[in-house]
Amino acid sequence: MNFQKSSARRAVRCWAAASAWALSGLCAAQAPSTVPGVTADSILIGANATITGPLAAAGGVIYPTIDAYFKKTNDEGGINGRKLKFVYYDDAYDPSKTVGVAKKLVEVDKVFMMNTLGAGTTAAIADYLAERNVPVVPAITGSKKLLAYKNIFQMYPDYGTDGKTLARYAIDKLHAKSVAIWYQNDDFGKDEVAAVTEELKKDKMQPVVALPYNPTDMDFSSSVLKLKAANPDVVILAPAQKPAAQFLKDAAKLGLKTQFLVSYAAADISVSNLAGPAAEGVIFSSYQKTLVAEPNDPKMKELKEFAAKYLPGKEVSHYMFLGTYVAQLTVEALKRAGPDLTREKVIKAMEEMKDWNGAWIVDNVSYGPDQHGLGATAMYFMKIQNGKFVKVQ
Repeated sequence: MNFQKSSARRAVRCWAAASAWALSGLCAAQAPSTVPGVTADSILIGANATITGPLAAAGGVIYPTIDAYFKKTNDEGGINGRKLKFVYYDDAYDPSKTVGVAKKLVEVDKVFMMNTLGAGTTAAIADYLAERNVPVVPAITGSKKLLAYKNIFQMYPDYGTDGKTLARYAIDKLHAKSVAIWYQNDDFGKDEVAAVTEELKKDKMQPVVALPYNPTDMDFSSSVLKLKAANPDVVILAPAQKPAAQFLKDAAKLGLKTQFLVSYAAADISVSNLAGPAAEGVIFSSYQKTLVAEPNDPKMKELKEFAAKYLPGKEVSHYMFLGTYVAQLTVEALKRAGPDLTREKVIKAMEEMKDWNGAWIVDNVSYGPDQHGLGATAMYFMKIQNGKFVKVQ
């Protein structure tokens, strides 16, 4: 008898709840989602942003670009009836601050998924996000350490691939007999150094010197003088853009005359804008086909049309490419996950992505259960000539 009364009470409560939803114009299938950040009409996405600090120039373009692309998506109907919302907070490219940013996004804002920037910053929150199964689509990094995380998908080829490519170019194309390395003292730079060193060994070479710098440093005179004393044929640089520009200015001032070969992580024309004549002739690696494409390339045309409408007055740059790719990959993952959205479905959709060509900056995007980094199908080289990038062989 008590069981029957209890069942009856539960039935009345369920009927009342259903009636309330009916009165509000919603059917049962449209009841609020229990998935964090997902409602009947919206999806909330978060990010740690580099609004200040050594990558402020990057953050000042990347995050407005992501937001603009999400607005474009919303103007076109959203994703399965839901509009995208985007929230981000400044962590100044400081891992100790990234932890607080992530906790605010996940525990206070209750975002559905995130994108992140930086090897060290992403590493600082990787375990926290993994414990909560928050998809990171994508992490703007190529750190090997992060490839083991089920929920994190990186948007770069791993830094090891880049380092080996740079070393091989120095030997085969530049005919270098001696190579030095100047690198950012974090997971990004260390991965590059390890890969360069490994590749040089194949030709019975080793770096004549490998010099680190800290991300907050902005005077590189000491490193320049040490490199000048070592007198290498090529110096491979693994920096962020702003330190790269300052290093080149210091090198020019102190008379370090050699060929500089720079990681794709710093391949933005802002290096030339900041360094001026000191950047002329510097060679960069790139995995982004569109960055070195002809002006009439269809994808370049699409990007310029997007920029003109949603980011008027902004220069089409490497950072804008990055922002659009983050947004395009996010949109594609959400579309593939379907209307009954869960974090698990987003992760599954990413792991099943093969040869996707919907991005503007890179072709044949593929991920898999054992491939959470972007597998580069090709690497390109370009140099700064008259203040602009030109493709080189």
